[in-house]
Amino acid sequence: MFTFFNSLAVYAAHSLEEQSQMRQFLEQAGIEHSVSAIDRNAPQGLFPAISPELLFTQTIEYVFYVYKKDFDTAKTLIQDHWRWEENV
Repeated sequence: MFTFFNSLAVYAAHSLEEQSQMRQFLEQAGIEHSVSAIDRNAPQGLFPAISPELLFTQTIEYVFYVYKKDFDTAKTLIQDHWRWEENV
């Protein structure tokens, strides 16, 4: 289980497509991960979870977390092999 104490943020995606491709990349590399969807424009505090409709209409940041023990491996893989080019 990913918690604040045993995981670190390793990457932040800024679109649903990029998030999906990063998930596939980490799965193929065999790195366990968790993703949090965060609306950076929302006020801080306790709010309900992001609805599916909101995912398509707001600017959402998808933060990828990995276990601390896997952080260096994941970071190196992302730096060496990950290329994201958004379709324009």
